[in-house]
This record gives sequence, C-alpha cells and structure tokens, in this order.
Amino acid sequence: MKNLPNLLTGVRILLIPVFVWRMIVGDPLTSGLILIVSGLTDTLDGQLARHFHWVSDLGKVLDPLADKLTQCAVSICLLIRLPKLWFFFVPLIVKDGVMLMLGVYITRGGVQIEGAGIFGKIATVVFYVVMVLIVLVPSIPEWVVTAMLAIDLICALLAAMSYIPDCRRYLAEKNNQ
Repeated sequence: MKNLPNLLTGVRILLIPVFVWRMIVGDPLTSGLILIVSGLTDTLDGQLARHFHWVSDLGKVLDPLADKLTQCAVSICLLIRLPKLWFFFVPLIVKDGVMLMLGVYITRGGVQIEGAGIFGKIATVVFYVVMVLIVLVPSIPEWVVTAMLAIDLICALLAAMSYIPDCRRYLAEKNNQ
C-alpha cells in the first residue's frame, strides 16, 4: 500500500498522452474528465503520502515531474486551440520547463526535494480549475478565458518565484564547497 501514491502519480503520467489524443480529436468532454481525474489523483497521492507517511524519494521526483509534464501538455494543447492567447501559454510552458530542469539539476546535486509550498499548491489548484473550465466549456466568452488565464499565470509565476530563495541557497552552498 505504501506505493499507492507513486502508482497514482504513474497513472497521472499515463493520462497525459490520452489527454493530448482526446484534445487532438476534439473531444472536450473526455479531455476535461481526464484533467479532473489527473487533478484528483494529484491531490489524493499527496494526501495519502503525508497522512500514512508513505513519502518516498521516488515520489518526490515523480510527483513534480507529473505536474510539470501535465501542465506543459495542457498548455501546449490549449495554445494550439487558442493561439491568440499565446502570451499566457508560452510563459506557463517556459516556467514549467525551467522548473523541471532546475529540479533535475538540484536533485542530481544530491539535494532532497521538499514538497510544494503553499504557493505551489494554490497555483496547481488554480491551474486545474481554469484549464478544466476552458476545456469543458469552449463557449466561455474570450474575456472570461483571458481573465482566468491571467489569474493562472500570476499564481504560477508567484509559485515559481517562491522557489528562488531555495535555488539561490543551494547554488551558494554548492559554490562554497
């Protein structure tokens, strides 16, 4: 049972190509349901890991990897569907790519990754809510979509900035060795 959180994270990773496929074929209902399942498994795996002390080193790597891959895939699919709103999706994709690379770099340096801080958790919830609404309700007025994406981008950038002190501290410690 202690591997259940990692199994749920694995399910999230496996849902990514299915989501992309359903978006490509123009199936917003299935795509939206996949995003809902992904968000719920993200929440559940973290709750189980913390509550039952099933936190693992593998989970500390897989969970943020699943988050970033999901967020990039969703952003790319919606960028293709809503190219006029590229100025929201491109920064989200770049932010997730940079955070993924930094996470790999820091982890390879032997640093234990801690769980997401409060800004990261808020940004993830906002991301899922906004993207599910955009996918499931394609008739949302453009100004509402724009406002939701602006809120999502602000939350995402605040979350990313909240990790800067940890990265700076790690780099300073590494340079002092």
